[in-house]
Amino acid sequence: MGGMRIFLLGLLIAVVFALGGCAAPRPSVGLAMPAPHEARAASLLAGYLLGRGWTVRLAGDTLVEASRGGERLWLAPLLDAEGMDRVVVSRGWPRAEGADRDSVAAFALELNEALNVGQFRADDRGLVFQASLPFLGTLDPRLLDAFLDYSADVRLAVLRVQAGRRLLAPLEGEETSG
Repeated sequence: MGGMRIFLLGLLIAVVFALGGCAAPRPSVGLAMPAPHEARAASLLAGYLLGRGWTVRLAGDTLVEASRGGERLWLAPLLDAEGMDRVVVSRGWPRAEGADRDSVAAFALELNEALNVGQFRADDRGLVFQASLPFLGTLDPRLLDAFLDYSADVRLAVLRVQAGRRLLAPLEGEETSG
């Protein structure tokens, strides 16, 4: 009986290795981030976004400022030589005419309590949303695009929480912000 168990275990291991050999790993496709060189990674991100229709400029060595329509976003790659990398994405929305900074700051606190999607804060221009996309070594462009779309979709949740108040200016393509 013990010999049969060893034979079956060996057969199972052989099958697992054979199946693993048939499904060769796919080559890594994406933006290979040159850890720990964040400035080079920022240039790589800027080029990628430029190719996707964003207006882009490097704001310092490691910060990419991108805009499209009425929205602005900033991408800051944070690379670790040990491999735990991320891109911090901040997206801003302008303050509505007549809305003061204190009102937007209170709104940011309200958003942080109501939504669990990232961090909101007020700055001199309006509302800023920040979240990060973690990855290991190579950033998959599809994940980056999906993450940027997700951060744009946060706008819908922000507008729901805003309800009838006019704290944020309408963006291109929006009829109203409140």
